[in-house]
Amino acid sequence: MGGLTLEMLGDGPVYGPEGGGGLPALVILHGAEGPMAGWSHRFAAILAAQGMLALPVSYGEGTIFGAGPIREVDLRGVVAAGAALAGHPRCGGRVGLLGWSRGGEAAMHVAALGAEAAPFAAIAAHAPADRCIAAFDPVSWRPGLTPDLVDPAAPRAWVWPGREAELVPGREIAVERFAGPMFLSVGDADEIWDHRMTLRLAERRRAAGRPVELAVWPGQGHGLGFDVEPRLWARLGAFFGAHLTGAA
Repeated sequence: MGGLTLEMLGDGPVYGPEGGGGLPALVILHGAEGPMAGWSHRFAAILAAQGMLALPVSYGEGTIFGAGPIREVDLRGVVAAGAALAGHPRCGGRVGLLGWSRGGEAAMHVAALGAEAAPFAAIAAHAPADRCIAAFDPVSWRPGLTPDLVDPAAPRAWVWPGREAELVPGREIAVERFAGPMFLSVGDADEIWDHRMTLRLAERRRAAGRPVELAVWPGQGHGLGFDVEPRLWARLGAFFGAHLTGAA
């Protein structure tokens, strides 16, 4: 069994399998746990072990001691990361996008806002919101505080110059604009987001005649149990393997 490789692409590490090129490639977006929590790097290593290049992209703030705010993150940085990964010498020509939780919401925004410019051939998200959520401040998540995350007047988590109206908190995300394949996943006992958000995203895709795969994990919360999670990685590996193999 081969090992994994790790190299830098700009400021980010690219995880991959040992060996040659022509590989499917992925940009991975973490959730509100922040860039230093390490979960997106774990995800990248798992997918690299399945034969993919994987680039975890950091956004927002945070340190090894805790998450920081997610406020006015320019989503064009996600597109730029995808374009850079597409140019990697081991990339087979197609790049996918995977987001987890708030990163899943970001992936949905990229699907809705950047379909023409983004290099992503396939997009997946676990536990995404179906509407624009306000800026995240870890302090506001203390017990007893219940901030209104869809208040149109609340600070914004995301920006995309020229598309400001579509990133107002509470605005539905127009995922039907993305013509490529999409994979959505959620636990039906999610304690962070109402799992019906993911179901509504899938329904909007189906109503528009857009391709979508939906995986609903019975009894699972926002994060899947370690006895169930391998099944998600198998589904993701099959999804991206099917849609990112071959020339662009």
